[in-house]
Amino acid sequence: MSTFHYPDLQVCVLAAGKGKRMRSNLPKVLHKVLGRAMIDHVLHTVESLKPKAIAMVTGHASEMVREHVGQPVNLDWVIQDKQLGTGHAVKQCENVIRDVRDVLIVCGDTPLLSVDTLAKLVDEHRSAGTDVTVLTAKPVNPLGYGRIVRDDDGNVTNIVEEKDATDKQRQISEVSSGIYCVRHEVLFDLLHAIGNTNAQSEYYLPDIVPLALNAGQSVRAVAMFDSDEMVGVNDRVDLSDVEAIMQKHIIQDWQRNGVTIEKPETVRIEAGVKIGIDTVIQAGCYLIGSTQIGDECRVGPNAVLVDAWLDDRVNIFAFSHIHGAAVGSDSKVGPYARLRPDARLDEKVHIGNFVEVKKSVIGEGSKVNHLSYIGDATIGSNCNIGAGTITCNYDGANKFHTDIGNDVFVGSDTHLVAPVRVGNGATIGAGSTITRDVADGGLTLSERNEQRHIGSWKRPQKENI
Repeated sequence: MSTFHYPDLQVCVLAAGKGKRMRSNLPKVLHKVLGRAMIDHVLHTVESLKPKAIAMVTGHASEMVREHVGQPVNLDWVIQDKQLGTGHAVKQCENVIRDVRDVLIVCGDTPLLSVDTLAKLVDEHRSAGTDVTVLTAKPVNPLGYGRIVRDDDGNVTNIVEEKDATDKQRQISEVSSGIYCVRHEVLFDLLHAIGNTNAQSEYYLPDIVPLALNAGQSVRAVAMFDSDEMVGVNDRVDLSDVEAIMQKHIIQDWQRNGVTIEKPETVRIEAGVKIGIDTVIQAGCYLIGSTQIGDECRVGPNAVLVDAWLDDRVNIFAFSHIHGAAVGSDSKVGPYARLRPDARLDEKVHIGNFVEVKKSVIGEGSKVNHLSYIGDATIGSNCNIGAGTITCNYDGANKFHTDIGNDVFVGSDTHLVAPVRVGNGATIGAGSTITRDVADGGLTLSERNEQRHIGSWKRPQKENI
């Protein structure tokens, strides 16, 4: 990816609209696209330009937007109390934009924008010495966008919003993206000259184009390579369309970087996910949030990973759910397993079908293979936890811990009533209910009212055949 640095550029992000067509209590720019709010996508892109500063214009539910974004060092907050149009919104930034050469104006609801496209706009604006440069495109369907009007010599003469366009103007295929690069020296004089004689009685930012031309200033249009980048979000149909476009790009990027994705049309990979080379993502998988996957892993089919961490060569079998958990290298999980938050598996751990692990650490080489619940526990290395084992960690009011040492064998259908400790090398017979600490080594058996320990008992060894 290219690196950029524009210390004499200030970015203005327009994020004041309510987004009535979203029919939501949430501000439009906070709706998520592949796990990130739209405004996060836009801010990440413009921050990659390394501008001098960013001015964020908010209006509806501004406190919610501000709380979500936080306070980056180079960001100024600007309030548009009344939503009177895009020109009026930019004008509110007059007191925070200063000592820069150019102002880049972008929309907060265009999460597909790329930094390369914005850099191209700024570079061509500057190389041509233009006063006003607009980013344009030729989408398959120009419905809803302002049309670029040119004269017979191809020079831009106007931008007409669709609501104000004539039938002939609506046939124009080149449209404005709503993104501009404007020389700071002329921007606010133009904005103060804008009128609101139009169908919406609003102050349109595109009106700076004819005003600039009338003032003898230069106007230029720069076309983007991929018109998908300008797609804005006005309702939840748009949101779905934008997410589909972004998902396709993300999947293709991972494929080109050494990841095999089977039936990609069935897979969801959010924007914050990272995947190592030679990993295979099978059909129906959801990789969500900040999930990180190492090299040579295999995930799925139909596995769900949320904020999960997988080291190298991990195999997650079908229909497993991993949320906020970490899995060490060469481990196997599933099928139908569930790792809940704060589950930590060391290397070469096996978690089998219908096993749930919550807030527990399981040591290297240990196995919990069938129908067990491990919660609030520490299990040492090279242990075998039999089918149906439960750590009884909750008394109805408080949680308690179970501590299992190394080389422990727990027989099937065992209940470990916490708080309890099982010593190194211990064996617990099937069907036991353990209510007191278990000594190192030997065999421990219990009935509900009796627990006894046979210290001289020796664990049977496998015969070498």
